[in-house]
Amino acid sequence: MADYNSKHEKVAAKLRDEITGTEYEPGDQLPSENRLCDYFKVSRVTVRHALSTLENEGLIYRKQGVGAFVSDKKLKNSLVRLTDFSEDMRQAGLESSSRLISLDRIDPVPEVNEVLQLRPDMKLIQIKRVRLANGKPVAFDITWLPPGYGQLLFDEDLTTQTIYDVFEDKYDILILGGSYRITAKNAEKTIADHLNIETGSAVLEIDRCSRTTGDKKVYFQKRYYNTAHVSYVMELYRNEDESGSYKDGLPLKEFSPSFAK
Repeated sequence: MADYNSKHEKVAAKLRDEITGTEYEPGDQLPSENRLCDYFKVSRVTVRHALSTLENEGLIYRKQGVGAFVSDKKLKNSLVRLTDFSEDMRQAGLESSSRLISLDRIDPVPEVNEVLQLRPDMKLIQIKRVRLANGKPVAFDITWLPPGYGQLLFDEDLTTQTIYDVFEDKYDILILGGSYRITAKNAEKTIADHLNIETGSAVLEIDRCSRTTGDKKVYFQKRYYNTAHVSYVMELYRNEDESGSYKDGLPLKEFSPSFAK
């Protein structure tokens, strides 16, 4: 089995192996959340995150107040879901790591404070990192966090851990969702230097804002991808009813980064 860093990934991987193996039949009910917590020695938040991952993959379905059940289809059915850098790398078969450039307390940034729904005068925690795939720089990140969340990262090793890892596994702060905005940009000198490309080269700018329970904003991030190493792949499927019309438009089945090796 692959080496999984996050607790919820370890739980999901073990259950995935059992579901796709011979442990379960379609329609079988999984153990309760409490039993899974006891078995894996993890928190309820971790178990719920693992179950959400399996549900997104189409391996299980959940009935409110009853529990989780094995789907009729044991094949992975990828849906759009929020992932972090290490998850993207593992899916691509690449080893992820980071080079920490800075981790600082900074003065407010008006547009960032507004996105994070913070007071205009509230200071921020800012992180700058180069993201590596098999040791090669593929992305440069600038991340801003409210001080309440950001202060939790000062004693962490952000060269081997992702922000998701720290928040979800150590503090049970579950990242429930987020928004993406993807645009094209010509790399400024600082970005170009970190990515080992020429100033003015085309990069993909990914603006993302992740949130936790109660719609609280955990961080806002700008990621600049070297287009020589990454592109985004979108898969759509048709959802026709008997009349041939599309009840739900053209739903997005998968939207994920594709990395050149």
